[in-house]
Amino acid sequence: MTIPERHPLKGTTPMNLRKLMSGALAAFALAAGLITISSTPASAATRASIVSIAQAELNNASRNHGAGPIGQWGVCNFYTGYFRTWKPATASCPTTDGVRWRESDWCADFAKYVWLQAGVTHANIPEGSGGPLTGNASSFKGYGTTYGTWHARTSGYTPQPGDAVVFDWGGDGVIDHVGIVTSANSSTVYTIEGNAGSSSRTLANSYSRSYTSIVGYSEPLGVTGGSTTPPPPPPNTKYWVDTFAAAPGYSSPGGIRTGTLNAGTNYVFCKVWGPNVQVGSDYNHWWLKTDLDSGSPWQNQYVSAYYLSRWGNDVAKDNSGVVIPDC
Repeated sequence: MTIPERHPLKGTTPMNLRKLMSGALAAFALAAGLITISSTPASAATRASIVSIAQAELNNASRNHGAGPIGQWGVCNFYTGYFRTWKPATASCPTTDGVRWRESDWCADFAKYVWLQAGVTHANIPEGSGGPLTGNASSFKGYGTTYGTWHARTSGYTPQPGDAVVFDWGGDGVIDHVGIVTSANSSTVYTIEGNAGSSSRTLANSYSRSYTSIVGYSEPLGVTGGSTTPPPPPPNTKYWVDTFAAAPGYSSPGGIRTGTLNAGTNYVFCKVWGPNVQVGSDYNHWWLKTDLDSGSPWQNQYVSAYYLSRWGNDVAKDNSGVVIPDC
């Protein structure tokens, strides 16, 4: 599963040269049981953080609105530009915070952005790489039905802060809109929504919980007060990474040695927080689930993210900068 590439020393930066020399030491230390162990988990998203981020976007005057006239694909906005750079950018589309605005309907892009910034499970997976959330509002219902967190309005479920609420304005079975729940009581649900109102803005709204245009709610995964055990990411999703040296493979993070992942460009599936692998000042607690190049068993084994060429301590991203999802 390794893609042949140039000789490992060609074009290697001084940092990677240092890592190449330290890679063998790390493998030896891991096998010898000299690795620093840490049980500190990565911080999880919370429902409060989702609401706080949505509120901050509501108050962000530089991007809480659309720009220019509504065109064939919608209106220019920051959130579509953040996720979907293939969408058209007309002369009316500005650049804000390094993002060229793009033309589209954008309620789903807004909701996905809020979930992504809060650290909701699977919100970081691009739609082109099998991510469950897309620019379509219906994808938020799909997220809930896929992962078992969907609640129809008629189910009696009380919406929780941070949930996604989806709407069918026409009552024709087609989901038209999505927003973020900020709170709810026995009669009313309160929201923050992108691309809302006739002026295409980020707006705070409220609705009767019996409002027939509300289809239902999807709970976010991996948050305090949400589902306790996030399911695995979508099947067969591969994230391509470069490793600077041959990495020892294990049956579990820091477990039984089973084989080797060769240096080069490899795919991984997801990441798990585990024992720290450290040589000098370089370290990483993340472990990557992958298929090894040699060993038995070789499928669905783990290597330390220490061996990633491009990133720093306790970072696990693919070559394009996408955070590898949790297993």
